[in-house]
Amino acid sequence: MWRISMMAALLLTTITRVSAQKTPEYIFPTIPFNEEETAKQMEDGHATIAGLAKLKKKGRTFYPWQGDRILLFPVTPYLTEMLELQKKYRKGKKIASMDNKAYSYHIEGRVQDENGHFEFRDLKPGKYYIVTWIDYEKQYEYKVQTGRETAYNGYGEVLYSTPTYIWCTQKYAVEQEVSGIIEVTGDGRMSAEISN
Repeated sequence: MWRISMMAALLLTTITRVSAQKTPEYIFPTIPFNEEETAKQMEDGHATIAGLAKLKKKGRTFYPWQGDRILLFPVTPYLTEMLELQKKYRKGKKIASMDNKAYSYHIEGRVQDENGHFEFRDLKPGKYYIVTWIDYEKQYEYKVQTGRETAYNGYGEVLYSTPTYIWCTQKYAVEQEVSGIIEVTGDGRMSAEISN
């Protein structure tokens, strides 16, 4: 009975904490989304973007995993404002977002290999925003006290006592967005790179 009461109290505390957290406020662009213009930009064309996605951190280069998703959006005034809002609301309780209709106008591709290569075909001339997410490893070191080293004299009295430590390394994965705007000026194949 005591265990059931304790579990109920813990559950109630957890629910109270979760409900106390505020839901983020989503900030949307004020420019109206022009569906007709965007649909026209997304019609089939004769251009190909052959690109490379990478992330540089402290002298190391990281690439997305083979098969990771990579998205292409046509650059519109609506998207441009959303990207500006993203810069403004990177951290905090407000999150820049786009509505479902605007988001639906994109092409989802996959990274082709472990070196970050991707390709988008059948594009019309115009500007495109390409975005993917790359995982990389971060680490930090800290020391943990493991005991004490104590020295005694011949009479059993303590001469000194010092703590002993070991150094530990904590590693964890971080995901970072990598994006860029690429302009297609004509038909054919063009090379592009997106990085941080």
